[in-house]
Amino acid sequence: MSAPGYVHGALVHGVSAHVFDRVLASPNVARVLDELPAWMRLEVDAARRALRLAAREYEGLPVAVDGTAESQVAAIGPLSPHEIDTYQASVLLGLGERRVRQLAAGGMGRLVGGRWLLDRSAVLAYAEQRRVRANLSA
Repeated sequence: MSAPGYVHGALVHGVSAHVFDRVLASPNVARVLDELPAWMRLEVDAARRALRLAAREYEGLPVAVDGTAESQVAAIGPLSPHEIDTYQASVLLGLGERRVRQLAAGGMGRLVGGRWLLDRSAVLAYAEQRRVRANLSA
């Protein structure tokens, strides 16, 4: 068991995102997820949207003529598994992508090929900071 306030997360991309997206879309799993309490649904739905986005990126990758996944011509997304894009950060933070781009420009991220990439651990730390501040002011 982890210490109170510790934030867990998972960065899923590539074929893993595709597989998880397909599993979550299956009728039996979807039915179970639909029965979750409302307070759980918010986080689960945000994770499902993030997985769907990652799955779409994977599905859009060019592949070799023989269709093998090992022969992908290009990789899309962060250069490091420790980086996330603005959409993934917005899901983790519960903020709009515009606000996340402002945070990235303010020093939390770096611009690569016209896209902002943020350090995942910095985003999680910022999310925890926001949560603690919200609890203190409540």
